[in-house]
Amino acid sequence: MAQPILAGYDPDHHDDGPVRFAAAASSFTGAPLVVASAYPESRAGGTSVPAEEEAAPLEALLTQLGVPGRIIAVAGRSAPAALHTAAEDLGAALLVVGSTRHGRAGVVHPGSTAERLLHGAPCPLAVVPAGWQAGGGLQTIGAAYVDTPEGRAAIEAATLLARHAAARLRVLAAVHPRHFGREEYDSTAGEVTTFDSVGRHEDEARRRALNLVGDVAGLEVEMDVSAQDAATFLVAASENVDLLICGSRGYGPRRAVLLGGVTRHVVREARCPVIVLARGTETRLSDLLGSPEPVTA
Repeated sequence: MAQPILAGYDPDHHDDGPVRFAAAASSFTGAPLVVASAYPESRAGGTSVPAEEEAAPLEALLTQLGVPGRIIAVAGRSAPAALHTAAEDLGAALLVVGSTRHGRAGVVHPGSTAERLLHGAPCPLAVVPAGWQAGGGLQTIGAAYVDTPEGRAAIEAATLLARHAAARLRVLAAVHPRHFGREEYDSTAGEVTTFDSVGRHEDEARRRALNLVGDVAGLEVEMDVSAQDAATFLVAASENVDLLICGSRGYGPRRAVLLGGVTRHVVREARCPVIVLARGTETRLSDLLGSPEPVTA
């Protein structure tokens, strides 16, 4: 049985981008959808359902999108705390939140709720640009690859989703050019040679990433390896994918989404929705998949 997708809805700002993205994800994964209006306890008054004037537009949106979903209200000491608790109580496989309305259109820019959840969400977290629209659907899924357990988890999750959605998989790997152009003395030849390790590292990153993907029937895989700053590379690459999946930082407490320096930059500048995986949790992105067979996104 697929675990649910939880979409956080801000009843003050009315950005339906997270609901649209969560509905699209529900449609192609088969996971049940829950939309939660989050309130601080001081405003919630113990309610478990949104006020009629707030629920009605959400119900109309889900009807328009053709995706069934449950609409609830959740309360906590803050909106992020309320969504965190709801994700744990529901066993959510993915929590979806929006960007601040003060950011640039079409660019991920976490507001206070997303920022706090990025430091402690109990499951994979998707951050969606303000006003996100499905557009042409999920045609290309990008995966940020680095040879760590967290980077490998991002490749594995992206491979599963791409296969299920009949989408193209684009593996994105950056190799640091710190050794490029270094001169070394070859004692055998008696001459100084220029050592170019970039090409070697590019080949190795490509080989390891493709080994992780494996031979998946019908899956179109593209490799994009670049010798440049990883954060700059991933932000630029986000313009050409419909979804980008990143791993958490490789150290710190378990059962949390954690940002390293690269991912922190990406979730502030990406041009598409970004999913950051949580490390050490029992819930994985693959838990969204309720159907064993691929479906078209």
